[in-house]
Amino acid sequence: MSAPAATESDEAAKAVPSAHAGALWADPNTLRTAAYVLAVAAGSWWLLGQLAGVLRPLMLAVFLGYVLLPYYRALRVRLTAPVAIVLLAGLTTAGLLALALAVYGSLLGLQDELPRLKQSAVNVIHHLTDLVTQYVPGMVPGPDGAGGKRPEDVAGEILTEGTLRTVKVAADGFVEALAVGLYLLFLLLESARFPDRVRSAYPPDRAEQILDVAGRINSAIVSYLKAKVKSSLALAAMVGVVMAVFGVRFGLLWVVVTFLCNFIPYVGSVVAYLLPAGFAFLQYDLGYQSVAVAVLLLAAHLGSASLIEPMFIGRAVGLSPLVILAALSVWGLMWGLPGMFLAVPLTVVLRIVFENIEATRPVARLLTGE
Repeated sequence: MSAPAATESDEAAKAVPSAHAGALWADPNTLRTAAYVLAVAAGSWWLLGQLAGVLRPLMLAVFLGYVLLPYYRALRVRLTAPVAIVLLAGLTTAGLLALALAVYGSLLGLQDELPRLKQSAVNVIHHLTDLVTQYVPGMVPGPDGAGGKRPEDVAGEILTEGTLRTVKVAADGFVEALAVGLYLLFLLLESARFPDRVRSAYPPDRAEQILDVAGRINSAIVSYLKAKVKSSLALAAMVGVVMAVFGVRFGLLWVVVTFLCNFIPYVGSVVAYLLPAGFAFLQYDLGYQSVAVAVLLLAAHLGSASLIEPMFIGRAVGLSPLVILAALSVWGLMWGLPGMFLAVPLTVVLRIVFENIEATRPVARLLTGE
């Protein structure tokens, strides 16, 4: 008789959590909290999308300011604050604009090369089609299998559309660089006054807590950006050497693309490899030069991912890989390509802020890679 009693008690114990869960969701306070969270999330999404033109260059200027702040402090030793700010912000803005103009000029040259590139793409496709037809008959679809278009026509359309879209993105980036430079000027000017303003606005205990959180955010972002800049420069330098040795055209463009795309985890590395490697095949057809460029670029990216980045970055980010992918998707969908650049730093900031709020501390622990 004792065994059935034990079974009944076990079943009753199992039924308690389900009843508790049902009671939890029937609680008006729980439903009210869930509604508040959904409303805040939806409102934040809408506002961030509507204010993208203002917030996006501001965020870019903030994280660029993290890179420049150590140099600003070094200049402050010998120069006054206004002179140091004008000098540093002016040089940075001029450098960004010069780089943007050089890249834009390369893109215009690339656009002028479109007819020749289309023909090269057709030749490469014909060679590959002949090889596949020779060794694997029946694998190459006819025109009906591509919506009534030949593969070379589809490739030409993709090449034209991709180049035109890239030129438009570069033109928009040139305009946004001006806004970033203007924001950067005022951010550097206000950086020295921030602690005093916080102490004057809040009680001492609260002010020190805010400054402590801000200091942790500063430390995390600076360590990440320093490591990422070093690793991206190393990878871009290797790509530049390969481009120069084999005479691949528009080498500066591919170096800049590699440097910038390396700030986008996972996806950026794939794009930074495929673009210059694919252009090498368009320039040299299926010759040994294009194959050598593709192999050397692959070796550079693999070496950077397995040796250089772990050496520089280590555990500086402190985020789960799944969280990084989700952040890339969310910020990329919201703000496009600049959002993908800002995805990791913004998520690091959110994690640190969540760690200092008792209600959101479990969420911060879920975001970590530990």
